[in-house]
Amino acid sequence: MDREKIKQRILRDLRLGLYKLIVLSIIYKYGPIHGYNLRKKIEELSRGLLKPSESTVYDTLKKLEKLGLIESYWVASSGYPMKKYYRVKAENQELIIEIIREALKEGEIISRILRDIP
Repeated sequence: MDREKIKQRILRDLRLGLYKLIVLSIIYKYGPIHGYNLRKKIEELSRGLLKPSESTVYDTLKKLEKLGLIESYWVASSGYPMKKYYRVKAENQELIIEIIREALKEGEIISRILRDIP
């Protein structure tokens, strides 16, 4: 396998885990949101550094829903097709805060370890 493929595979795996945390924290912080607006919010908050594909966002939402951390529901609006929204399940709010806090600690550890590498 060539260098570029190795690099891309490692970075992709890292991003997939990060997207779970990012999506979860956005839904927790900003409340119910649908997929398209979630993609835009990720781009906005990352100042354009992260541009997840539609499939990445929806796959991440499905995984979080399967874990029972979020739930989806449909909303109808006059003159527009129904949209699927996602929200944090009320009973998991404390768990989500714990997850985010632990992720922040791990991010600090990773930053400390990798910081001095040229």
